[in-house]
Amino acid sequence: MFVIDSGFCKLKVFNPRIGMDALQVFPISQANANQRSGRAGRTGPGQAWRMYTETCYRQELLYTTVPEIQRTNLSTVVLLLKSLGVSNLLNFHFMDPPPQDNILTSMYQLWVLGAFDNIGNLSKLGRQMVEFPIEPAMSKLLLVSTEMGCSEEVLIIVSMLSVPAIFYRPKGREEESDAAREKFQVPESDHLSLLHVYQQ
Repeated sequence: MFVIDSGFCKLKVFNPRIGMDALQVFPISQANANQRSGRAGRTGPGQAWRMYTETCYRQELLYTTVPEIQRTNLSTVVLLLKSLGVSNLLNFHFMDPPPQDNILTSMYQLWVLGAFDNIGNLSKLGRQMVEFPIEPAMSKLLLVSTEMGCSEEVLIIVSMLSVPAIFYRPKGREEESDAAREKFQVPESDHLSLLHVYQQ
């Protein structure tokens, strides 16, 4: 069994400037490298081939991977902490404190959604949103849909967004797959396309 270690991995990282998650390529940590080399001899004799130098391993790779709380969207965490009575989130004692930009961006997003009032306290809508085990934007969508009389359709769309991608694009059959997918496409919106898929 051979393991070829490129020294890179893809990590989901939240960019507070644009308010979105992105999958980006980063160098692995020393802990990841050790785990990868450990896979070589797990089921039988094997070797791990690292595509980087030992100097690079010792001097350039982080000892452990950056904790997820420091690189993801914190809107759900911020909403939960506010509901538990934590008033000053910037001074909250996280085990691995996330960047303040991430916390501030999450607070701003929650204010835009109406979960916070103008002084940063949890609103009535925010108390309702925290009850849902989904992203705050999706919980707001569900709550507003009841007022607009389209909760069944919105529930389907939110459910479809909460699962991995529903379309499969097999290698070598991309054109055939795209043609089949086009039958479900609604030009106005990807979300309406998901609703159309469910209703077929």
